[in-house]
Amino acid sequence: MADTGGANRIELESQILCSALRTSWAENDFKGQVKSCSELYQLFPDLVPDLRPNQTELPRDLYTLLGIDRDVTPSVVVAAYFRVAKKFLRECAPKEQRLEYYRILDAGFILRKPRLRLSHDLIVGRAQLVDKNHIPDDGTFELMELTEERPPQPMMVTTQPIVQQPLPMLIELLKAAQIIGSAEVQALTNQMRSFPEVPVSDLVLSAGYVNENEMKSLHLAEFLLSQGKIDIGQFCVAMYDERMSGIRMAESLQVRGWLDTQVPRYDK
Repeated sequence: MADTGGANRIELESQILCSALRTSWAENDFKGQVKSCSELYQLFPDLVPDLRPNQTELPRDLYTLLGIDRDVTPSVVVAAYFRVAKKFLRECAPKEQRLEYYRILDAGFILRKPRLRLSHDLIVGRAQLVDKNHIPDDGTFELMELTEERPPQPMMVTTQPIVQQPLPMLIELLKAAQIIGSAEVQALTNQMRSFPEVPVSDLVLSAGYVNENEMKSLHLAEFLLSQGKIDIGQFCVAMYDERMSGIRMAESLQVRGWLDTQVPRYDK
Protein backbone atom coordinates (compact mmCIF):
# COMPACT_ATOMS: atom_id res chain seq x y z
CA MET A 1 0.00 0.00 0.00
CA ALA A 2 1.33 3.44 -0.93
CA ASP A 3 2.42 5.77 1.85
CA THR A 4 -0.06 8.65 1.90
CA GLY A 5 1.44 10.48 4.86
CA GLY A 6 2.81 13.31 2.74
CA ALA A 7 -0.43 13.80 0.86
CA ASN A 8 -2.37 13.70 4.13
CA ARG A 9 -0.19 16.41 5.63
CA ILE A 10 -0.68 18.69 2.63
CA GLU A 11 -4.43 18.07 2.78
CA LEU A 12 -4.48 18.89 6.51
CA GLU A 13 -2.46 22.09 6.02
CA SER A 14 -4.73 23.22 3.19
CA GLN A 15 -7.86 22.42 5.20
CA ILE A 16 -6.63 24.58 8.07
CA LEU A 17 -5.83 27.47 5.73
CA CYS A 18 -9.14 27.09 3.89
CA SER A 19 -11.04 27.17 7.17
CA ALA A 20 -9.18 30.33 8.22
CA LEU A 21 -9.90 31.94 4.84
CA ARG A 22 -13.63 31.17 4.90
CA THR A 23 -14.06 32.19 8.52
CA SER A 24 -12.33 35.55 8.01
CA TRP A 25 -14.30 36.08 4.77
CA ALA A 26 -17.61 35.34 6.48
CA GLU A 27 -16.73 37.71 9.34
CA ASN A 28 -15.56 40.50 6.99
CA ASP A 29 -12.07 40.25 8.47
CA PHE A 30 -10.28 41.39 5.32
CA LYS A 31 -6.84 41.34 6.96
CA GLY A 32 -7.25 37.69 7.92
CA GLN A 33 -8.68 36.97 4.48
CA VAL A 34 -5.70 38.50 2.71
CA LYS A 35 -3.25 36.63 4.93
CA SER A 36 -4.98 33.29 4.31
CA CYS A 37 -5.28 33.96 0.58
CA SER A 38 -1.59 34.80 0.39
CA GLU A 39 -0.54 31.57 2.10
CA LEU A 40 -2.90 29.45 -0.02
CA TYR A 41 -1.75 31.15 -3.20
CA GLN A 42 1.85 30.24 -2.39
CA LEU A 43 0.82 26.58 -2.30
CA PHE A 44 -1.70 26.61 -5.13
CA PRO A 45 -0.88 29.35 -7.68
CA ASP A 46 -2.27 27.09 -10.39
CA LEU A 47 -5.77 27.59 -8.98
CA VAL A 48 -5.73 31.37 -9.50
CA PRO A 49 -5.49 32.66 -13.09
CA ASP A 50 -4.09 36.11 -13.75
CA LEU A 51 -6.53 39.00 -13.76
CA ARG A 52 -7.72 39.95 -17.22
CA PRO A 53 -6.85 43.54 -18.30
CA ASN A 54 -9.70 45.99 -17.78
CA GLN A 55 -11.78 43.37 -15.99
CA THR A 56 -14.71 45.23 -14.44
CA GLU A 57 -17.37 42.58 -13.81
CA LEU A 58 -16.98 40.71 -10.54
CA PRO A 59 -17.03 36.90 -10.76
CA ARG A 60 -20.22 35.30 -9.46
CA ASP A 61 -20.21 34.41 -5.76
CA LEU A 62 -21.66 30.89 -5.68
CA TYR A 63 -22.27 31.05 -1.93
CA THR A 64 -24.70 33.90 -2.53
CA LEU A 65 -26.36 31.94 -5.32
CA LEU A 66 -27.03 29.04 -2.95
CA GLY A 67 -27.92 31.35 -0.05
CA ILE A 68 -25.28 30.05 2.37
CA ASP A 69 -22.42 31.48 4.40
CA ARG A 70 -18.89 31.04 3.11
CA ASP A 71 -17.66 29.03 6.08
CA VAL A 72 -20.28 26.28 5.93
CA THR A 73 -19.38 22.59 5.92
CA PRO A 74 -19.58 20.42 2.76
CA SER A 75 -22.79 18.78 4.02
CA VAL A 76 -24.47 22.18 4.25
CA VAL A 77 -23.32 22.97 0.71
CA VAL A 78 -24.95 19.77 -0.59
CA ALA A 79 -28.19 20.42 1.30
CA ALA A 80 -28.36 24.01 0.02
CA TYR A 81 -27.67 22.89 -3.55
CA PHE A 82 -30.51 20.37 -3.54
CA ARG A 83 -32.85 22.88 -1.91
CA VAL A 84 -32.14 25.59 -4.50
CA ALA A 85 -32.25 23.14 -7.43
CA LYS A 86 -35.59 21.65 -6.33
CA LYS A 87 -37.08 25.12 -5.78
CA PHE A 88 -35.96 26.17 -9.26
CA LEU A 89 -37.42 23.06 -10.90
CA ARG A 90 -40.68 23.55 -9.01
CA GLU A 91 -41.12 27.23 -9.82
CA CYS A 92 -39.31 27.74 -13.13
CA ALA A 93 -38.95 26.16 -16.56
CA PRO A 94 -35.35 24.95 -17.09
CA LYS A 95 -35.75 24.90 -20.88
CA GLU A 96 -36.62 28.59 -20.87
CA GLN A 97 -34.08 29.59 -18.22
CA ARG A 98 -31.21 27.29 -19.06
CA LEU A 99 -28.44 29.72 -18.14
CA GLU A 100 -29.72 30.20 -14.60
CA TYR A 101 -30.29 26.47 -14.23
CA TYR A 102 -26.73 25.72 -15.39
CA ARG A 103 -25.41 28.25 -12.88
CA ILE A 104 -27.14 26.37 -10.07
CA LEU A 105 -25.69 23.07 -11.34
CA ASP A 106 -22.23 24.66 -11.55
CA ALA A 107 -22.53 26.00 -8.01
CA GLY A 108 -23.38 22.57 -6.64
CA PHE A 109 -20.55 20.89 -8.53
CA ILE A 110 -17.85 23.48 -7.80
CA LEU A 111 -18.55 23.97 -4.09
CA ARG A 112 -18.63 20.20 -3.48
CA LYS A 113 -15.12 19.67 -4.92
CA PRO A 114 -12.35 20.83 -2.52
CA ARG A 115 -9.92 22.11 -5.17
CA LEU A 116 -12.64 23.75 -7.25
CA ARG A 117 -14.13 25.34 -4.13
CA LEU A 118 -10.73 26.68 -3.13
CA SER A 119 -10.16 28.05 -6.63
CA HIS A 120 -13.57 29.75 -6.50
CA ASP A 121 -12.82 31.23 -3.06
CA LEU A 122 -9.48 32.65 -4.15
CA ILE A 123 -10.78 34.07 -7.45
CA VAL A 124 -13.98 35.59 -6.03
CA GLY A 125 -12.29 36.74 -2.84
CA ARG A 126 -9.48 38.41 -4.79
CA ALA A 127 -11.95 40.27 -7.00
CA GLN A 128 -13.88 41.55 -3.99
CA LEU A 129 -10.69 42.59 -2.18
CA VAL A 130 -9.56 44.53 -5.26
CA ASP A 131 -13.00 46.12 -5.66
CA LYS A 132 -12.90 47.31 -2.03
CA ASN A 133 -9.31 48.58 -2.40
CA HIS A 134 -7.95 46.21 0.21
CA ILE A 135 -5.31 44.83 -2.19
CA PRO A 136 -3.66 46.35 -5.30
CA ASP A 137 -5.41 46.39 -8.68
CA ASP A 138 -3.06 43.70 -10.00
CA GLY A 139 -4.59 41.23 -7.54
CA THR A 140 -1.48 40.73 -5.43
CA PHE A 141 -2.51 39.34 -2.05
CA GLU A 142 -0.92 42.17 -0.07
CA LEU A 143 -2.78 44.70 2.07
CA MET A 144 -2.87 48.17 0.52
CA GLU A 145 -2.39 49.93 3.84
CA LEU A 146 0.75 47.93 4.52
CA THR A 147 2.00 48.71 1.03
CA GLU A 148 1.39 52.43 1.54
CA GLU A 149 3.02 52.56 4.98
CA ARG A 150 6.11 50.60 4.02
CA PRO A 151 9.13 52.93 3.59
CA PRO A 152 10.88 52.72 0.23
CA GLN A 153 13.54 50.04 0.18
CA PRO A 154 16.95 50.60 -1.40
CA MET A 155 17.45 48.69 -4.62
CA MET A 156 19.69 45.70 -4.20
CA VAL A 157 22.36 45.50 -6.87
CA THR A 158 24.19 42.24 -7.27
CA THR A 159 26.53 40.79 -9.81
CA GLN A 160 25.89 37.24 -8.67
CA PRO A 161 23.97 35.21 -11.26
CA ILE A 162 20.64 33.78 -10.14
CA VAL A 163 21.00 30.03 -9.93
CA GLN A 164 17.77 28.21 -10.71
CA GLN A 165 17.50 24.81 -9.15
CA PRO A 166 16.84 22.01 -11.66
CA LEU A 167 13.39 20.47 -11.49
CA PRO A 168 12.94 16.83 -10.48
CA MET A 169 12.77 14.45 -13.41
CA LEU A 170 9.14 13.64 -12.63
CA ILE A 171 8.11 17.27 -13.10
CA GLU A 172 10.16 17.54 -16.30
CA LEU A 173 8.28 14.52 -17.68
CA LEU A 174 4.93 16.02 -16.73
CA LYS A 175 5.91 19.21 -18.57
CA ALA A 176 7.16 17.34 -21.61
CA ALA A 177 3.92 15.36 -21.84
CA GLN A 178 1.96 18.65 -21.49
CA ILE A 179 0.15 17.30 -18.44
CA ILE A 180 1.07 20.43 -16.49
CA GLY A 181 1.99 23.98 -17.45
CA SER A 182 3.95 26.81 -15.89
CA ALA A 183 1.34 27.53 -13.20
CA GLU A 184 1.32 23.91 -12.06
CA VAL A 185 5.13 23.82 -12.07
CA GLN A 186 5.16 26.91 -9.85
CA ALA A 187 2.64 25.30 -7.50
CA LEU A 188 4.71 22.13 -7.19
CA THR A 189 7.90 24.16 -6.69
CA ASN A 190 6.29 26.14 -3.87
CA GLN A 191 4.95 22.97 -2.27
CA MET A 192 8.37 21.29 -2.46
CA ARG A 193 9.80 24.29 -0.65
CA SER A 194 7.09 24.22 2.02
CA PHE A 195 7.07 20.43 2.44
CA PRO A 196 10.61 19.24 1.64
CA GLU A 197 10.02 15.90 3.34
CA VAL A 198 7.06 15.01 1.09
CA PRO A 199 7.92 13.02 -2.07
CA VAL A 200 7.24 14.86 -5.32
CA SER A 201 5.03 12.00 -6.47
CA ASP A 202 2.77 12.58 -3.44
CA LEU A 203 2.48 16.26 -4.32
CA VAL A 204 1.54 15.41 -7.90
CA LEU A 205 -1.03 12.81 -6.86
CA SER A 206 -2.61 15.04 -4.20
CA ALA A 207 -3.03 17.78 -6.82
CA GLY A 208 -4.84 15.34 -9.10
CA TYR A 209 -2.60 15.93 -12.11
CA VAL A 210 -2.35 12.16 -12.73
CA ASN A 211 -3.85 9.00 -11.28
CA GLU A 212 -2.05 6.08 -9.62
CA ASN A 213 -1.62 4.08 -12.84
CA GLU A 214 -0.27 7.08 -14.71
CA MET A 215 2.17 7.71 -11.88
CA LYS A 216 3.47 4.14 -12.24
CA SER A 217 3.99 4.78 -15.95
CA LEU A 218 5.86 7.99 -15.19
CA HIS A 219 8.19 6.15 -12.80
CA LEU A 220 8.75 3.50 -15.46
CA ALA A 221 9.50 6.22 -17.99
CA GLU A 222 12.12 7.68 -15.65
CA PHE A 223 13.80 4.28 -15.51
CA LEU A 224 13.61 3.64 -19.27
CA LEU A 225 14.95 7.10 -20.10
CA SER A 226 17.83 6.74 -17.64
CA GLN A 227 18.73 3.42 -19.29
CA GLY A 228 18.52 4.84 -22.80
CA LYS A 229 15.72 2.43 -23.73
CA ILE A 230 13.48 5.22 -25.09
CA ASP A 231 13.79 8.90 -25.90
CA ILE A 232 11.67 11.79 -24.66
CA GLY A 233 9.66 12.03 -27.87
CA GLN A 234 8.66 8.38 -27.67
CA PHE A 235 7.67 8.83 -24.04
CA CYS A 236 5.41 11.81 -24.91
CA VAL A 237 3.60 9.86 -27.62
CA ALA A 238 3.12 6.78 -25.43
CA MET A 239 1.98 8.85 -22.45
CA TYR A 240 -0.52 10.62 -24.69
CA ASP A 241 -1.83 7.21 -25.74
CA GLU A 242 -2.32 6.21 -22.11
CA ARG A 243 -4.17 9.36 -21.16
CA MET A 244 -6.36 9.48 -24.27
CA SER A 245 -7.07 5.83 -25.12
CA GLY A 246 -6.46 3.95 -21.88
CA ILE A 247 -3.67 1.75 -23.26
CA ARG A 248 -0.75 1.65 -20.81
CA MET A 249 2.35 3.59 -21.75
CA ALA A 250 4.54 0.47 -21.80
CA GLU A 251 2.10 -1.31 -24.11
CA SER A 252 2.04 1.67 -26.46
CA LEU A 253 5.84 1.70 -26.61
CA GLN A 254 5.88 -2.01 -27.43
CA VAL A 255 3.08 -1.85 -30.02
CA ARG A 256 4.87 1.00 -31.79
CA GLY A 257 8.09 -1.02 -31.82
CA TRP A 258 10.01 1.39 -29.63
CA LEU A 259 10.50 -0.95 -26.70
CA ASP A 260 11.54 -4.59 -26.57
CA THR A 261 8.77 -6.79 -25.24
CA GLN A 262 11.34 -8.47 -22.97
CA VAL A 263 11.68 -5.52 -20.61
CA PRO A 264 13.57 -6.20 -17.37
CA ARG A 265 11.26 -6.22 -14.34
CA TYR A 266 11.08 -2.78 -12.78
CA ASP A 267 9.75 -2.06 -9.29
CA LYS A 268 9.49 1.46 -7.92
